[in-house]
Amino acid sequence: MGFHLKRVVVLDGEGESNFGVFCFAGIVSHCLDLLQPILLAAESGNSKLVILGLQALQRLFAHETIADTSLPVVMSLMWTLMENHTEELKLIQTITIIITSSNILHGEYLAKSLVICLRMHFGKDPVVSNTAGAAIRQLVPLLFEKALEESRLDRNAAERPVFEPQRLGSNSVPASLGRCGADAYALLQDLCQIMNGEQQTWLIGMTEMTRVLALELIESILMGYRPLFDSKEFSYLLRERLCPLLIKLISPCVRHSRGGAQQPGSSSTGNSASDKPSFPVTVHLIRIVYVLLIAYCDLLRTESEIFYSLLMKFVDSDKVVWTKLLAMEVFFKLLTDPKMVLLISQTYCTKAASEGVFGDMVNTINNYILAVFVKPTSPSASPATSPSTPQQAGTQIFSPTFTYKDVSIQLVPLGKPTLLESRESEPPAATDSYGMSLAFSCLCFVSRTMMELQEALPPTGDENKVALQMLVQHSWCGMLSAVSTLLEASCDDSVTDSLLQICKVYVKAAGLVKMDIVREAFITALCKAAFPINYTIGIIKAASSRVASFRPDAAGLERKANGDTAAADSKNRNQIVAVGTPLSSSFPGAVMLTAKNITCLNTLLDITTALGDLLNNSWILVLASLQHLSWILGMNQIVPGSVNGLAKQRQRANESSQSTILTNVMMSDLPELTKRFDDVFRQTRLLTDTSLEHVVSALCKLSQDALETTAASRDPSLFAVAKMVDVCLVNMFRIDTWWTVVTQNLTEVAGNTNPVLREWGTDAITTLVKECLAYDFRPSLHSNHNLQNKILHPLLALSRIGWADVRLKQFNCINHIILSFAEKIPSCWRPIVEVIGAVNGIADDALIRAGFNCVQAVVSDHLTGISFDCVEQCAEAATRYGNQTLELNVSLTAIGLLWNIADHIFKNRHSFDVTQDRLLESMLTLYKHLSQLCLDIRPEVRKSAAQTLFLAIASHGNALDLPTWHRLIVDVCYTLLKCLEKYCMTASEERIGDEEDGKVVMHHSRDTAKKQWAETWAMVLPTVTKTVLGNLPVVVKLKQPQQAWQGILHHIQRGGISGLEEVSMSALKCLDDIILIGEGREQDKLPLDITVPMWDDVWKACHGVGVGLNDLMRRSPNIESLPSQKLITFYTIIYRRLNHQVRNNFTTEMFRKLQDVFPAIMLPVLNRNASKMMACRAEISPLQDSVLQIAESLQLEVLKPRSPSPHLITELFNLWLKYARHSTSHAVIARALAMEPEYLIRWWAATFSLFSETAMQRVVELYQQTHAWKLVMDSDTLSNIIQAIHQPLKLRQVDAHQTAWRVAVESILKTVRITLPHVNVQSAPVFYNVWIHLASAVDDVLYGDDGQIVEWGTDDVDFEVMNFFRSEILPHVALIPIDDLKFTLNVFHKGSLHRHVMEPSHVLPTGSEKVATLCFEALLDFHLYHAHKIPEADDINLPAILLRCEKILSGLTAESDTNAVSRGKNSLRCIKSVLHSIKQTSVTNVDRQVWHDVIMLYPKLVGLVPVHLNVPLRAEFRNLLAAALLQYSELIQPPFKL
Repeated sequence: MGFHLKRVVVLDGEGESNFGVFCFAGIVSHCLDLLQPILLAAESGNSKLVILGLQALQRLFAHETIADTSLPVVMSLMWTLMENHTEELKLIQTITIIITSSNILHGEYLAKSLVICLRMHFGKDPVVSNTAGAAIRQLVPLLFEKALEESRLDRNAAERPVFEPQRLGSNSVPASLGRCGADAYALLQDLCQIMNGEQQTWLIGMTEMTRVLALELIESILMGYRPLFDSKEFSYLLRERLCPLLIKLISPCVRHSRGGAQQPGSSSTGNSASDKPSFPVTVHLIRIVYVLLIAYCDLLRTESEIFYSLLMKFVDSDKVVWTKLLAMEVFFKLLTDPKMVLLISQTYCTKAASEGVFGDMVNTINNYILAVFVKPTSPSASPATSPSTPQQAGTQIFSPTFTYKDVSIQLVPLGKPTLLESRESEPPAATDSYGMSLAFSCLCFVSRTMMELQEALPPTGDENKVALQMLVQHSWCGMLSAVSTLLEASCDDSVTDSLLQICKVYVKAAGLVKMDIVREAFITALCKAAFPINYTIGIIKAASSRVASFRPDAAGLERKANGDTAAADSKNRNQIVAVGTPLSSSFPGAVMLTAKNITCLNTLLDITTALGDLLNNSWILVLASLQHLSWILGMNQIVPGSVNGLAKQRQRANESSQSTILTNVMMSDLPELTKRFDDVFRQTRLLTDTSLEHVVSALCKLSQDALETTAASRDPSLFAVAKMVDVCLVNMFRIDTWWTVVTQNLTEVAGNTNPVLREWGTDAITTLVKECLAYDFRPSLHSNHNLQNKILHPLLALSRIGWADVRLKQFNCINHIILSFAEKIPSCWRPIVEVIGAVNGIADDALIRAGFNCVQAVVSDHLTGISFDCVEQCAEAATRYGNQTLELNVSLTAIGLLWNIADHIFKNRHSFDVTQDRLLESMLTLYKHLSQLCLDIRPEVRKSAAQTLFLAIASHGNALDLPTWHRLIVDVCYTLLKCLEKYCMTASEERIGDEEDGKVVMHHSRDTAKKQWAETWAMVLPTVTKTVLGNLPVVVKLKQPQQAWQGILHHIQRGGISGLEEVSMSALKCLDDIILIGEGREQDKLPLDITVPMWDDVWKACHGVGVGLNDLMRRSPNIESLPSQKLITFYTIIYRRLNHQVRNNFTTEMFRKLQDVFPAIMLPVLNRNASKMMACRAEISPLQDSVLQIAESLQLEVLKPRSPSPHLITELFNLWLKYARHSTSHAVIARALAMEPEYLIRWWAATFSLFSETAMQRVVELYQQTHAWKLVMDSDTLSNIIQAIHQPLKLRQVDAHQTAWRVAVESILKTVRITLPHVNVQSAPVFYNVWIHLASAVDDVLYGDDGQIVEWGTDDVDFEVMNFFRSEILPHVALIPIDDLKFTLNVFHKGSLHRHVMEPSHVLPTGSEKVATLCFEALLDFHLYHAHKIPEADDINLPAILLRCEKILSGLTAESDTNAVSRGKNSLRCIKSVLHSIKQTSVTNVDRQVWHDVIMLYPKLVGLVPVHLNVPLRAEFRNLLAAALLQYSELIQPPFKL
């Protein structure tokens, strides 16, 4: 039998080489015959035979020479051998060869072969068991390989029925599968049923099977034959059977918590073994899940999400350590593959929240990290080691990687997964260090995947961008929390660098996909890491609040200041590299920066350098951090290019008490760090415009915060301002992007109350402006007008800031621009001039000088190169500098600049590209500017401005048209005069005190503001007048010439009556200039430019001056305020000359108005003691002479032959008579003289006595020439003369020694004598009023008012007057009205001798007997010659008088007193006069009784001869008695016969 078996074997071997394939077909047909010896050998029990038999079977099966009908026999043989434990190893080999090398076994026979192996695997012989296990692990995948191959080569698939899962039984095999596919399907289905604890349906006869092996076989199947599961049948089996089973098996592990788990090495005390999850099963389950997640995620999306969820639950804080680590290893393996990372992030995002599975995974890792630090599962006092790295002998130096509070963790190197690859039945020892290493690596792998995606596949396309966006979106929250926690706890530089690298990756990714909140979150974390834990920055705190709503709950890691501070170990303290003062007000004490803070700072710098275009709104966080760090580190800030190299910023108010302390290492690194700071801003030139805008906006925000800091009285940081300038200087080529925002912010800084900020803000603006002007733009700045204006606009904004230091730097900058860049900015003179012209409100003389230097430079050097608009602006600016009151020299020089501008406009008026109207308007505006300066409070400026104004008008006036001339005269000149009048009249009269600073003592004529204003007014008024007169031909051609002419006359009149000597004199000189024009033209016999109406206006103005002066004198409170003699004299001279100009048009009204002024305007020659001096009679003063000449000149015009104005004779008489009355008129200046009334009357009369006398003489002379004029007679001139001269007669009562009243008497007598020859019956009515006035005048001159004169008749004048009346007037009694005659006779009666005789109380003045006798004789004459004609006027009774005389004389004796003798003497005179009169008259005119009485007196008279009187008057009495007796000599013979 052995021989036959060997031959079978040999034949099998030979057949392969000799017979070929066709021989095997014959052998198959005789298969049973061939199998017979083999079966017998196997059943014999002989080992060798069994081995030979099995070898023969191997050969037959290898050549597929076994028919299907022989398979039951073969399987039965193998089953028998298995049960008998015969040659088990060879049997295993045979089964393996049969299944491997042939495709004969299928269905139940294949299943039986596998069952044989499985049963041997679970036998007691370890060799057999292991061999069988290996065979199983080899054969099972082989079945699936064959199934896979079958599916690829199956040509009969279309003939098989379509797979319908709903018709498929729970344990049936789909008919749609081929033989191999059906075997694989049945095997996998049985494995699932075995794991689920169900009865297998395909592996019949299997008595024992472990879940571990089943899971291992399933893992190998799933791992090796992924394409097979693309079929519907296997896909169905995978989803419907395997996945639910896995979920079911994993769930107990998820539900098992730490409290119910038995720690490695401990005994179970509280839970049964059945409650404890099996470590091998769990591991294999997780491995299968990992395979499914890796290879089948496209088929099992929902299931995969469940698996991920279960895995994440494994890491819950209450789970046992090995389950956590097992899940972490899965995460580690998953995240190691970048493609898997992308797949997870893109596939599983079904949650409403944006994180999805990938986000949950990262959050799970984060939660694990947090849990380790909060509740560590391994001792923290010793370093934890990985299970895969055995502990080395000896003591190790513990150097923790992470330290948080009382927890210290050291990372360990990672190799293969320790738990996931474990074949142990119990979990190995595991620590938090291993888990933390896994977690940290997971984070790094995620970051690496994101970085590779950024670098290898730049997200330029939409697909890549979406992938990156999903990755960031799902992971950032957990990643941020984890990285923040680890970064805070990190003690290792390399770990810190890795964590910072993760932040950089996320910042870049978020920037690329426009996820602002993510970028901001990681930047915030980095910024926080650069500072101590409790250090707060407002901007970063606000950003943290915005991010808070997106971050997972990290309640277990709340940062408490006390705890964190206490948790800092000695190592961290030793890492402190810098101590400085905080910029944040909320941080108490000094700030201590560690090496880790500096590392984070360097990372921030790296980010800004490399990712500047992606930061966008996060720039503010970075820059705020850099600002605080630069402050803490004591980095000084500078503004490049500032004036004089602006000194470095002093960060603290007191550097000695608050300085930065640096370690040696930090001190050596500080220059490089400072350079990196500067590079951040220099490299902004590489940023896009949008990024640059974000940088600028962030710096502006920091600048605003600095302003708020100053409001809180804290030292501000100058970081923002300095770096803003740095950024701008390197981005000049795109100035449009940042200029407006930066300059607006810097302008606000420049206006701050803090002097340091102001200085820096101003320096920044001026530096930027100068650097921009110096920059070589393309196109050139010279041709870019908009850019020129844009660059200079910030300087204009500084003009609205009132700080002196700001304005000074502004002016210095402008001056530099004018000197250095004038050629580059031809169109920007307008803003330049606007800047330097903004001087209103400046109260610093240095500013004024600096600004004016700029104006002076423009006007002096660049006036020809600027536009007409700028020329006008220069005029405005020069005017403002002229108006400022701080620098007198500047104001005076500014006026000179206005002259230069005016001259420039005039000379270049034809070359300007403007209309004529615009040009004229500009010239007029310039004149207005000068006129404004003429109203300056400083007299020097007013004087200079006035001179310049009228010089400009005189020089450039020929360029003006008529309308402009009209506006110039009316709106400029006259307005100026009006304002000068207003300011002068309201100016203070207080004396300007002498300063004690060495100034020259001011002259008394200019020692008050009013006098100084008067000087200006007195200077401008004649200048305006000369301007008008010099351009009189133009004035008369104006549309309204009368307005211009009357305007100047109005102002001349106002000046004349101003009450200011200087101004009044100037006004009179103006009138004189007008008259000189007329006189000159008249002398040259040329036609006058001044028309008759214009001369009338001049005369009215001159008259108005006189009236005003008169009123002024009346209101003057003292002598000092009175006009001077010189002024009034000059005025009268002008008036006289003006009257000559209007002589042909002199009207009655003008004559009457003349009398309103003259002679009232005359003043006496006064001094301060005038009220105590009696005026002496002297020659007529020049003023009086001039006043007289006015009347004389008018008289010549009236009296000259063919005079056009003879009708003015009456007014001429009135004028002269007013002159005559002036000595007795009311004193106009009585208030100023303040004399006693009686003394004032005498003083006034004495002062003007000679003037009045002269006037009365002129009246007589004039009357003598014109008394025969009908107009003179009809106008009752003589009566007016008598009335007027009547007033000076009264001066006798005031002062009898004055001569005026005597001249008045003479004048009256002369005029009456001149008139009497012409008095007759026909002319009597003309003189009707003369008599009463004449009698009244005589009455006043003799007796005074109410008989006040007690010595009347004692002067020769009295006798002359009364004799004139007796001889000249009484003969014309017939022509005198009865009442006037009675009054006249009463005048004689008052002084008559008989009144003393008749009235005992009446006393004659001594020496008045002659006049009294004359009066009595005149009465006798009237009685004797005229009484019979006018009996009612007779007032004398001769009989009574004679009777009274007789009685008086009869009473005389030797003892009579003087009074009786005096009466006797007068009685004798009366008797003598009566005798003389009656003897001379006709007898018929004398009453007989009179004669009788006279004769009867003779004896009485004779009887007095012997009486010897004892009084001194006796001799005179005897003489009178003798004279009376002699009158009887002619009466010795009676005239008739008795």
